[in-house]
Order: sequence, then C-alpha cells, then structure tokens
Amino acid sequence: MLRRHLLLLPACLAAPVPAQGLLPLPEIVSRVEARYLGRMIEAEVVRGRAHENADIVYLLRWQTPRGDILRIRVSAVDGALLDVDGQGMIEARRP
Repeated sequence: MLRRHLLLLPACLAAPVPAQGLLPLPEIVSRVEARYLGRMIEAEVVRGRAHENADIVYLLRWQTPRGDILRIRVSAVDGALLDVDGQGMIEARRP
C-alpha cells in the first residue's frame, strides 16, 4: 500500500534558510527510524525554539507500535534530534 507523507510548509516561515539547505524528509525519517520503533504519520516544518540552536525544525508525529503518538523535533539542517515528547517514548526506543 502506498502511503503519502504529509509535509506542511507554512508560508509565514520567517527564519532564514541556511545556504546548504534543508535535509530531505526521507533522510530525517531514516534517522528517527534508527532510534524509535514506529512510523511517521505527519511532518511539518516549523521555526526552531530559542533554546534548540536550530532555525528550522522538522516536527514529526510518530506512531509507535503500541499506537502511542510521539512528537519528535529534528533539526532540518543537521538532523540532530532536539526533543521527543509523548506517552510510550521509552518503550518505542530502539536498544
């Protein structure tokens, strides 16, 4: 079955895009898959928070095998995992 990934690009995104550009979404998903069991159900490009040291961030909604939903923030420039929030995040972590 072919599944589409939803990527929302807000028009109001005012953060400057770095010269090297953004990492492609499939690469970000691969990095998250290496650390967490489950699958991406939604992705959005958002501004980074002041403490994240990242201007542009992918905000992923990630469904774990148990059906829990995690919110995962990943730097769109270097792929660094910035934050994971949600019930079941410890159980979904790969060893």
